[in-house]
Amino acid sequence: MIPDFKKIEDKVSRLEHSRDLVMQQSKELIRTAGKAIAMMHASGPKRVKGMLKELKSRKSGLSSVEKGFEYYSLQAHQEYSEALILYNILSSKRIPSMGAIGETEVAYLLGLMDVVGELKRESIESIRKGKLDDAKAYYAIMSDIYDSTLHMRFANSILPDFRRKQDVARIQLESVMNEMLHISQGQHGKL
Repeated sequence: MIPDFKKIEDKVSRLEHSRDLVMQQSKELIRTAGKAIAMMHASGPKRVKGMLKELKSRKSGLSSVEKGFEYYSLQAHQEYSEALILYNILSSKRIPSMGAIGETEVAYLLGLMDVVGELKRESIESIRKGKLDDAKAYYAIMSDIYDSTLHMRFANSILPDFRRKQDVARIQLESVMNEMLHISQGQHGKL
């Protein structure tokens, strides 16, 4: 008989249960963040204040059980960061600090890069509604995020998928710029 076999099996079983709990709570946080982002796009940031409390509560719950399983919860923290960063930008047209979001450097940076796509959506919608000043403000924030992170080059194991997110951000910036140029050329043609 293997020494301490039952003890080892019990420990591994508890670890598996903890991992399953982290994964479940991560899914719930991701789902809530996605709903908050969709609601911000549809109704504006003021309509999600109640949902922000739920987001923070879900994040707190996840943080209390994830020790040792942070690999499994990174995406949830990234989505949480993305939702709070977007909320702050839509509310104040300013990028919040990492401390204001209450996340790690990795989750904050990954969430920040994903916000570029959400700002593209807001920019295009602003252009569609004829609110060019808003579109320009969102474009300026997108550009600030991209320019501030352009020099960053880290291994994928340290900052997962970051380089791809940088490439996507560049494409999104070009897309919004093209839309704004198209609109401005159309307006000049009408003058």
